[in-house]
Amino acid sequence: MSNKSIKFIVFLGAISIVGILSAQIYWILKSYDLQEKQFQHSVQVALIRVAKNIEEYNNSSLPTKNLISRRASNYYVVNINDVIDANILEFYLQKELEAAALNIDFEYGIYDCANDKMVYGNYIGYDNKAKEKPTTELPKYDEFTYYFGVRFPTVTAELISNMRLVIFFTIILLFATSFFVYALSVILRQKRLSEMQKDFINNMTHE
Repeated sequence: MSNKSIKFIVFLGAISIVGILSAQIYWILKSYDLQEKQFQHSVQVALIRVAKNIEEYNNSSLPTKNLISRRASNYYVVNINDVIDANILEFYLQKELEAAALNIDFEYGIYDCANDKMVYGNYIGYDNKAKEKPTTELPKYDEFTYYFGVRFPTVTAELISNMRLVIFFTIILLFATSFFVYALSVILRQKRLSEMQKDFINNMTHE
């Protein structure tokens, strides 16, 4: 095989590897983004139901705007505009999140307007392992008077866990790509050895 042919094969192989890996990375990121958007939608629907349940329990009225605020990728604030009972809140949170098939660990806190701080509520876990309460308070915001915050500390791990099949095929692809690179390197090494042997034989014949 000529050097020109080998260089052409190496070039095509490099282009193929870059293309395949780029496409796979794109689909992984796309899949994660889709999972995250679906999670956000389910959480917001569940929190709206929690707010309406508390509204009915307190016989009050919810604010007409800024009911649900997503303050971070895993932290949500719900503006209730009325006093919140921690036990009632925890009951409705568990009920509505489980109804939305969101069996994921969460923690919540309630804003205490008298002391101007978030009062930590509880950590609800679903893996039967004891959880430690966080060392820092949940963040508070000044634009609301009565609200609670909900954080999902394990959401990233849960979303990645839901992508097990995609990750499995990605690993297979990486193994296949590695084998291709290894086979290509063997071909190139054998080509160099063949050329060295040919040169050696030519030199010996000349002598």
